[in-house]
Amino acid sequence: MGTDFHLFKEGIEPKWEDAKCAKGGKWTYFFPKSKDPSSLDDCWLSLLLAMIGEQFCEPSEICGAVVSVRQKQHRISIWTKTASDEADQMAIGRHFKSILGMGENEKIGYMVHDDAIRLERRAKDRYTV
Repeated sequence: MGTDFHLFKEGIEPKWEDAKCAKGGKWTYFFPKSKDPSSLDDCWLSLLLAMIGEQFCEPSEICGAVVSVRQKQHRISIWTKTASDEADQMAIGRHFKSILGMGENEKIGYMVHDDAIRLERRAKDRYTV
């Protein structure tokens, strides 16, 4: 508990301030408490394999991924480079959902790093799928 695991492309650090991530954001899936905790490992593995295998429509847009293991709620995120490119972000978000095996009714949001830094807790998702 209380651990983050990261997998980022070579030369990219898992920091908002990294030059390759600074104009981007992240799609985040909040892992439901009702799900079997072992399926968190399956989701993380599926995401890593999709990233390594460049299965996203715009693989150059992907910076990396983070899984945060927490007492209250686990979460999995995929970080991207260009928050302003709505078409690419929406395609990445839809593919992220399919990799995680999410249903149509389940939603994930895309948070822009600049918004998160400037607005802190008041920041809202820019995109949802």
